[in-house]
Amino acid sequence: MATQERGDTLRIRKILTPIDGSEFSLNAAKYAIMIAKDENAQIICIHALLTTVLEYARYHGSDLKKQAESWFNTIKNIAKTSSISRVKTEILWDVHSIVESIVDYASTENIDLIVIGTRGRTDLKKFLIGSVASDVVRHAHCSVLLVR
Repeated sequence: MATQERGDTLRIRKILTPIDGSEFSLNAAKYAIMIAKDENAQIICIHALLTTVLEYARYHGSDLKKQAESWFNTIKNIAKTSSISRVKTEILWDVHSIVESIVDYASTENIDLIVIGTRGRTDLKKFLIGSVASDVVRHAHCSVLLVR
């Protein structure tokens, strides 16, 4: 949770932004950068790779690490133009659940805020399919900002 200082003021020190390469996750990263600038907070970008995705990539020769690093570099460049230098990036390899890996990472790393992109599915689709963002909201120990 956000660290509490003097009375009711909350301080955001660490912001987690899961990245999947989509426009929605890039928009979320931009919001995280704005908040980090205002709060003098560290941004942590993660990309989680499911076991099944890794198996597919190995078979088809895809370089998922290069792809994720390219997304991370884009975010670092945006952060740099906003005078944010504290950007940590990490790839979470061979996970069985994207949601669980995000929630566990946030808890382990004492994250104060998760900023995550959402595709803005309709209520019926969300009910039938579910989404990573809505599951993170339900299970995270800290506040979560959804960005479209």
